[in-house]
Amino acid sequence: MALIRVGLLLAIGFGVTSCGQGDQELAAEHLEKGKALIAEGRYEAAAKELEKAAELDIDALEPRMLLGNAYRTLKQYDKAFAAYRAAKKVDRYIAAPHIESAITRIEVGEIDPAIEELNHAIELDPTNIRALVNLGRVSRKPRPPPKGDEGLGRFVNPDPEAGFERAELNLTAAIEIAPDHIVANYELAKTYEEWGKPDQAVPFWKKVQELGGGKPEHAVITAEASLALDRITR
Repeated sequence: MALIRVGLLLAIGFGVTSCGQGDQELAAEHLEKGKALIAEGRYEAAAKELEKAAELDIDALEPRMLLGNAYRTLKQYDKAFAAYRAAKKVDRYIAAPHIESAITRIEVGEIDPAIEELNHAIELDPTNIRALVNLGRVSRKPRPPPKGDEGLGRFVNPDPEAGFERAELNLTAAIEIAPDHIVANYELAKTYEEWGKPDQAVPFWKKVQELGGGKPEHAVITAEASLALDRITR
């Protein structure tokens, strides 16, 4: 009888393990389908596949991240934030969900919470270029007027100089880590232009020209760099 009981327990254990592996395999299939649909620009269909992948694999970060990005593209922001929150719960030490959530907050005009999330992302990963560049970009954005008694928010300084200084700090840090990052150079050039310091923008516009020359994916910002240099140096 003891041998029979052991055999039954082993069989049950094997069955549970097999079921778990099956769920992960199914999750992987849905994830790949979701990625393929995103590549085709079919975000609603992709979201359905990614939802299934996330349900089947509760510890998977990637489907939750992609799901948030898909919902952001569809402008279904509440669902995007829910997906990013779920991704944060998978691993609270990963910066990526905080960055994507912050980018979504910027898109809906929630500047103060976006800055807070980006600061946290940089605490988690101080060399994360995406976090540094986005924090630099959002720091120079004009703030919406205060609503009633809400005030300006903890990161909002009525002096725009503070925003430009924070933008300069983070974008300079990004360029020190990755000197040939074209977007970091572009954003720092834009910062100096908007700050009223066009001469300081010149070397970064030149770097954008150098890095973007002959690359179709950078044609727009390369053309902007050429126009800016013509304007500043004439």
